[in-house]
Order: sequence, then structure tokens, then C-alpha cells
Amino acid sequence: MKFSGNEISVILVILLLSFINVASLNMLIPSYAAIIADFGVKYSSLIYIPDSLAVLISAFTMIIWGYYTDRLNRNKVIRWGVFLSTLGFLLTTFANTYWLLIIARIITGGGMGFAIPVGISILSDIFPAKERSGLFGFLAIFSSISNGSGQGLSAFLGPLNILNLGWHFPFLILFALALLAVLLLAFVKLPEMGSQEESLADLQEFDELQYGYRMSRRALISMMKKRTNKYLILNGLFSIIPGTIIIFSLITTFSHPTDGLLTVLPDEIRIQVSTIMAGVASLGYIVGSIVLSWLGDYVYNKNNKNRAILAFIVNALAVPLCLLMIFFLQPVMLSNMPAYPSKIPNNELGFYVTQTIFAIFKNYPTYILFIIFSFLGTFFSAGMVTNKNAVMVDVNLPEHRGTATSLFQLTEQLGKSFTLMFTAGLLALLSRNGMGYQELLYIGILFWIPSAFLWFLSTKSVVDDIYTKEITLRERSQVSFIDYFFELNMTMDDGIQFVHDAKSILKKEPKKAEKLISEAIKKFKWIKNKAHKKMMPDIEVRVKLLGENAKKYHKELLSALKETPISDSRLDELSEKIGSNWPESDLKNIQLLEESAYLKVIEARLGRNFNPIESSQSLQNAIEIYDRVINLCSDRIIEEGIKKLSEEEEELQKRIHQLLVKAQKSKSNTELLKNKLNQIVDTVLKEDISRDELSSLFELTTDYNLKMTYVVEDTFNKQFLRKFSRVMREIDDLFEEYDVWQKQE
Repeated sequence: MKFSGNEISVILVILLLSFINVASLNMLIPSYAAIIADFGVKYSSLIYIPDSLAVLISAFTMIIWGYYTDRLNRNKVIRWGVFLSTLGFLLTTFANTYWLLIIARIITGGGMGFAIPVGISILSDIFPAKERSGLFGFLAIFSSISNGSGQGLSAFLGPLNILNLGWHFPFLILFALALLAVLLLAFVKLPEMGSQEESLADLQEFDELQYGYRMSRRALISMMKKRTNKYLILNGLFSIIPGTIIIFSLITTFSHPTDGLLTVLPDEIRIQVSTIMAGVASLGYIVGSIVLSWLGDYVYNKNNKNRAILAFIVNALAVPLCLLMIFFLQPVMLSNMPAYPSKIPNNELGFYVTQTIFAIFKNYPTYILFIIFSFLGTFFSAGMVTNKNAVMVDVNLPEHRGTATSLFQLTEQLGKSFTLMFTAGLLALLSRNGMGYQELLYIGILFWIPSAFLWFLSTKSVVDDIYTKEITLRERSQVSFIDYFFELNMTMDDGIQFVHDAKSILKKEPKKAEKLISEAIKKFKWIKNKAHKKMMPDIEVRVKLLGENAKKYHKELLSALKETPISDSRLDELSEKIGSNWPESDLKNIQLLEESAYLKVIEARLGRNFNPIESSQSLQNAIEIYDRVINLCSDRIIEEGIKKLSEEEEELQKRIHQLLVKAQKSKSNTELLKNKLNQIVDTVLKEDISRDELSSLFELTTDYNLKMTYVVEDTFNKQFLRKFSRVMREIDDLFEEYDVWQKQE
């Protein structure tokens, strides 16, 4: 896919924000010893608290950031997120106490929670569906690079004590990078939401049309009901555990000074050899991210269900392969290793590391199988990550993706935190039974089994969820087109109304009338150009005719205005010509519609003594008409600030607003009238007569044009008659009260 210059700039800004996010959350790790010394932290275990809080706060605030990413302008979300982050970076840079460091890390975590949901939301609107697995594969690799770079900045720049800031200095760099990201953001245009959805492709051709849907509480519930979302959000709790244990425990499995497989090696080279042996797993993950993300895109283009199927298959394969990886591990004996001096010189470390690795493979051939299966196991495990995010984008509407991303990330972070929290306790339990890190790895990998099961369930639901999303987008696209056509017609009607307004003031203010017709001609010309460009022949033909007639009226009026004095007869002739040939405007029809609603109220008033139940139905009809008037007026009102209005447009908007307010007030009063009328009628029904019986009596009085009190007098006892008469008087008073409501300002 070829990207425009603006799209490349947006991608670079998002990658910069992603780098800052990942690097900032892991940057303290290499400086733990320096921080303990600087702040005099009494217990070394307390040093993990600032980072733990940063990760947890980031995970939970990510939900908030994700939700508002889908509700608000994404530019605003980025700016607020960067503001909090830069505040956190500055506080960290100048933190001089342990507690201030904790506060700084909490603020940093709260701010950086925006980066992932916003980034994925924006990048999903740049990369088409067929390339999204590749996108997330690249992001996974980029995240690993960012993590290493962040720790590298801390490890190499901190000890240099630049500007006398020591380990604080790298956070000043992040502060500068965050400001740079905001600066660059001012020069790029973020893509429109949903711009890479095939179902919205036609919509993108209309510059005036935008995907205007946003996240809401109701939409959040709808999103959570999707089966694929439920399966994959839950999947995050399980799928993150094996990878976390492998990352944090595989090196320790080799290098632990008492329980490690390479315990017999000299201290000078044990960490290096262990890192190289475990590094094959990282290599497998990186290669897997590249290959399986490409494969995910390839199979998706064959069938949109295939990404989920691929993720299920690679998840299922990762379990036995990683179990075999652990199975082929075994402790090495010093007798099978090279002869080491009592202290290995620094300039010979590389030689002894190489010799040791060769000796391991020569004397313990099972380590060759370990290399093969560790590469394959982590290779296939990468396919879950790259395709999971792509499936999330596939099944969710554009305005849901930020929220969905944050929920996916939350469960993964909770799973990661849970794993790190309980690993130490589980190791202690295992050690009591003569077991250790290898058994911990076995247990961790077993969590991929429920993960695979959830992927299997997703293969059953993903097609329906993608289909539902595409149908929704197609429907919204059609609605947007309808809205566009409606908008053109509304603008056309504004021009029609301007000519009518000109006619009404033709004699009193002929110059103002000329201005109104001139404004109408401009509108017709604008609509004609739009209709021609978008190939809407029906609208184009109609507005062309309107424009030609308006020009004739304008020419005649200009001619009349040149006379001194202006000829009343010519103005009368023009007024008559407009009145006989010019179409009625929708606004006039809306006014007539509003008047018809009031006629329904009058109908209810006239029939109240014969059939109050039928009067109630007439009031309901009036309410429905008022609703229609309110909707029509609301559609015609231009929101403040959207465009600069001419004097004529402002006057028209004022009239529409007045009609809207009148309809809203009348609807409210009519609803109150109807509710009170029903309450009064219901007082008759409580004990003496059923609604069906009363309705039958009302129909009888209507058929014979008799007052209800006459029928009641002949049918019921005097007690009921008195009660009924009181009810009818209350109804009369109620309609009188309605008139008062209507007159109130």
C-alpha cells in the first residue's frame, strides 16, 4: 500500500508516542540500584512499587482514554494525554524523594495510558483490513525495540551524570520527545474515523460527508455483547501468562546461582551464556511476528474468518512445542565444560562464552532440540498477538476500537500483574517439593490451553460479528448519503423560502427583496455545482430550473428599481408572477403541519363531552405531529459556528427556531393535557365501570350525537351521575387551563 506524505507523518507521530509510552514505563529498571542509593530506600523490594503503580494506573486509565478516544476529537485526547505525561516526566526528572518519584510515576502512567488506544484507533484508519495483521506484527516488534531502547537510554546515559541529573536525565529526553510529538501533531491531519472501511469507501468520495458516529454508554453495552470481544478480552487474562513467565523466568532458569541449569559456570560468564541461550526464544518471537502477521493478512484476504482460525492453530501448536522446549533442558556439569581460570579476564570473556556454548551443544545434544523447539514455540506464540489486535479491529465499529483496545490491554496487564505477583509465591511452593523454574515454566505454558479454547470459540463468532459490523457500516453509509441529499434539498428550500420572503416585502422594502432573491440565486448555483459533481441529475435539473426562474425575477426587479419612482404596478405584477409560478417551501409546509396539530387539539376539545377517550387519541395524534415538526425544524437548524451565516440566513434561522420553540412548548402542554385527561377519566374506571364499557357508551353517544351525561343519567344511579358530572366539569376546566398554558411565555 502506498501512503501519502500526510499519512507517513501521522504514522511517525504515532510511533513516536508509542516509543515514549513503552520506554517510559520500563526506563527505571536499569537505575534501581542508583535510585536506592539516592533515596536511601530501606527495603530493596520497595523499588518495584513506582513502576508497578505506573503499569497498573496506565492499564486502568487506558479504559478512560479509550472511551474518550471514541467519543471526542482524537487530537484533544492526545494533547491531554501528553500534558499529563510531560508533567510526569518533569516531576521524575526533578524528583528528590522516593514519595515524589511514586507520585511522578502515577501521573506518568495515567497520562501514557492514552497512547495505545489512540494509536491503534488512528493506525486502523490508515491501514486497510487486508494489511492489519502486518501492522500489529510491526507494532509488536517496535514495542520490543522501544522497551530495549528505553532501558538502554537509562543504562548508558544515567551513569554519565549529564547536567548533574544522573538517572533522571533520560526522562528529560522523553519530555522533549513528547513536546516534539505535540508540535508535529499541529502539522498533520489525522485520518477520518472509518476511512479504511470498505463499507464506507463510497462515503470517502464525498468531501462534505464524514463518519460522525461516536462512542456512547449504550454503544459500550452493544460492544460488550459481541461474542468475539468477550472471548478475546477474557483470552487476555490467560494468553499473557506463559509469555510473561518465559520472558521473566527463562534466563533465570539458566542463570540462577543455586537452582539454575548453568550454576556451575563462573559468575563472569553465566549471565551472558544464559542470555544467549534464552535469546533464541526472543528471536523466534520476532521472526514469528513478521511471518505470521503477513500470513494473517494473506489468509484474511481469502476469508475474513481465517485470522481467528490461524490464531487458534498457532496457539494450539505453541503449547506442545514450548512444553518440549522445557523438556529438553537439563543441568550441565562442570566436568563437561572448558577449564576456567579462577578469574576470567575481561578481554577473554567473549572467548570463554563461545567455548562454553560449543561445549553445551557438544556434550548435551538435547540442547539442540531445545533451540529448535524454543524457536518454533515462540515463533507460533507470536501469531496470537499480531492477529488478536487485527481481529479486534475487524469486528468492532470504528468508534469502538479505542475502547476495545483499552479493554484488551487491561486484561493483559491484569494477567501480567497477577503473574508477577504470584510467581514468587509459586516458586516458594514448588521449591518445598523439590521443584523449581522448569516446573514453573511448565505450569505457565498450560495457561495457553484455555487461551486456545477461547480462540476456538472466536472462530465460531467472528464471521457473524464482522458481518454485523459491515451491515451497520453500510446502513450508516446509506443514511449519510440520505442526509447529504436531504441537506441539499434543505438548502434548496432555503432558496425557495428566500424568494417567498422577497415576495412578502416586495412593495415595502424592494431593495431588501432584491437582496433576498440574489441570495437565493447563489444558493441554487452552489447546489447545482454540487449535484453535477456528485452526479445527482434529479436535483441538478430541479435546481437549474429554480435558478433560471429566480434570475428572471431578479432581472425584472432590478429593472423596476431603476425607475423613479418605482412602479407599484410592476411590483404587483412581479409579486403575482412569483405567487402563481414559484413552488411552496418546506418551511411553509412545516408551519401548516404545526397548525394541523393544533386542529387535533381543537378536535379533542369539541369531542370531550361526547367521547373523552377519543379526545385522548386526538391529543396523541397532535403530539405525534408536533414531534414531526420538532424533528423537521431541528434538521434545518444550523449549529452555531459551523459556518458564517448571511443576514438573510440568520433571519430564516430565527424563524425556524421560533417555530421549533413553539412546537416544543405545544407538545409539552399537549402531553400534560393528555395525561391529566387520562387521569380524570381513570377516576371513573376505578370502581364503577370498565374502560371497554365506558368506551362503548362513548361510541353510542357519538353515533346519536348525545351528551354523555344524558346517557349516564338514564343508565346509572344518581351517585355515579354526580361523580361523572364532576369528572366532565374537570375535563372542561382542564381544556380552559390548557389555553392558559399556551398563552404563557
